[in-house]
Amino acid sequence: MKHWTLLNTSAATALCLTGSAAFADVTAQDVWGSWKEQMEQFGYSVSADESMSGGTLTLSNIVMNVVIPEDEGKVTLELGTMSFAENGDGTVDMIIPAALPMKAKVDVENDDDVEFILNLTSAGMKNTISGTPDNMTFTYKADSLGVEMTNLTVEGEAIDLGAAKLEMTGVSGLSNTVEGAVKTAKQSFAAQSLNYLLDMADPDGKEGRVFLKGALSGLSSDGASSMPEGVDMQDMNAALKAGFGFNGGFTHTGGQTEFTFTSPEDQFSGSTSTTGGAFGIAMDAGQLVYELASQGLAVDMSGSDIPLPVSFRMQQAAMKLMMPLAKSDALQDYQISLTLGDFTMADLLWGIFDPTQQLPRDPATIDVDLTGQVKLTHDLMDEKAMAQLGGTPPGELHATNINTLTVRAAGAELTGNGGFTFDNTDLTSFDGMPRPEGTLNLQLIGGNGLLDKLVAMGFVPEDQAMGARMMMGLFAVPGAGEDTLTSTIEVNEQGHVLANGQRLK
Repeated sequence: MKHWTLLNTSAATALCLTGSAAFADVTAQDVWGSWKEQMEQFGYSVSADESMSGGTLTLSNIVMNVVIPEDEGKVTLELGTMSFAENGDGTVDMIIPAALPMKAKVDVENDDDVEFILNLTSAGMKNTISGTPDNMTFTYKADSLGVEMTNLTVEGEAIDLGAAKLEMTGVSGLSNTVEGAVKTAKQSFAAQSLNYLLDMADPDGKEGRVFLKGALSGLSSDGASSMPEGVDMQDMNAALKAGFGFNGGFTHTGGQTEFTFTSPEDQFSGSTSTTGGAFGIAMDAGQLVYELASQGLAVDMSGSDIPLPVSFRMQQAAMKLMMPLAKSDALQDYQISLTLGDFTMADLLWGIFDPTQQLPRDPATIDVDLTGQVKLTHDLMDEKAMAQLGGTPPGELHATNINTLTVRAAGAELTGNGGFTFDNTDLTSFDGMPRPEGTLNLQLIGGNGLLDKLVAMGFVPEDQAMGARMMMGLFAVPGAGEDTLTSTIEVNEQGHVLANGQRLK
């Protein structure tokens, strides 16, 4: 619930700071009407005192309310004064004061009620709405935009809030909206920098304190969305089927963060930095795609519960998830990828288990990419249907392709590729699992050498090492290079498992 509340409050704040794709018309009144309409589509009710004078519509006492799903409570946002001024050339300027306060109140069932004030600040801001009622464009730029939280109370008790603020510089963006039975919108955004600071007491009243400070540079994002008319966003499954969908991406060219968490009993602090990163997400009735990537990642941490400082570096960290959402008689694609590339850690950590440096300390890598096909028998976004399943899977696995498999560490490297199909009518051959059919090709370089070193270091007893070598001899054959083993694992249509042509099952 707290995540949902933060998301909706942040969305409303962003709309107030940068406007919205719904801002576009030739009159101030129509621009305001479009703004209210978009907020209402996201579940808000909006009211304000309106005053029209000389082509300028002034709004005061703006109040937005939204009910938390499943009647868990309500969020109320109260804004100060803003206006829309007609320019006489078919465009409208949105005018936001250099300092615009927003009061937020979160009433939650069976949880703490929270109140706070957000001060929205800007410098050199220019917002212009142009186009027609059915095809609207909102263009904005600002030297700086900021948000600062003040007067935080939890259950009526004031929280010691040293600082809670965010500021962007060199901001520019554009948003275009096309009306219709399904409203479509496209946005782009850029900022030279983003800085944030959080310094506050533990809101749970445990005499602790949280400190977080960081920055990002070279921010850029773009996105698109489709919003059907009259859709209920609290019923996501119905909204998706009606045509709701979105996709967007965000990149930056580097950033850093430092943090400290303290309490009378514990202390934890650290810092992170990256040379770049990206985030992407897309969702519609067909599928969900989620991507995350970071380059040049550095992490340093220490704390009272950590025996030694933790320090590691990673040149690349990435993940991707693509999965279908809607039930269908047809096969649908999926993808799961994970890359942890060129991982290194401090010699202090190596020294804990390898003080004599017997193991190579080359960068380690894990790289896995799986694709395949499934058949969904239930809509994954249908909460009621999913709850009724219990432990039953919501679909069937039909194919898996191992496109990439690389594990490289301590002087050894395992690589592989292959693919399997699955017979969902045969759940007996493999103890309830659909019977696979296909081949997996594996190659291990340096495995025996690593095993020898682990025995010498005392990590692996000699008898266990001998068992491991016997197992490798059963599943693998010598390869072309030194200390190289290869293996072809096959499952045939009879359910037989073979390793290099030798039947194991």
